[in-house]
Amino acid sequence: MQFDKETQTRILRVASDRQQGRDLEELDERIAHVMDLHPEFEEIWTMGEMAAYPQEINGEIVSPFVHTVLHTIVDSQLRTGQPECVEKTFNRLREQDMKEHEVLHAIIAIYADLHFSSFRQGKPFDQLDYESRLDYLSYEDTPSSEGDK
Repeated sequence: MQFDKETQTRILRVASDRQQGRDLEELDERIAHVMDLHPEFEEIWTMGEMAAYPQEINGEIVSPFVHTVLHTIVDSQLRTGQPECVEKTFNRLREQDMKEHEVLHAIIAIYADLHFSSFRQGKPFDQLDYESRLDYLSYEDTPSSEGDK
């Protein structure tokens, strides 16, 4: 998935189809699954193109569109096993008793940091840096685990 108008249109269509109970194809089902993980975005999807812009949700500024794309990218990495380090990291963090959605967000945070940094610098995505950062990621490193100590 890309961060483009076509993807934005697709996500809004999936939101509508999901709300109407229409059948979805495989990728759209994955997008709908991400939407199910984030009921706090539900109202935003009805705003149409405004859903692409950052919104204050639960006291945080977030772009539901960008968040959904990032979730879908990492979901695809997990389902295909490419790169392998994503599934390895996911399983390792789950074994450390980290909640599944928190694991996804920890991986997404690393992917997003590298993706947007590379994009701003006009460089290709650094797969080795991604793997290295994921290898060092642990439950204790994640912001949500700070309150658990």
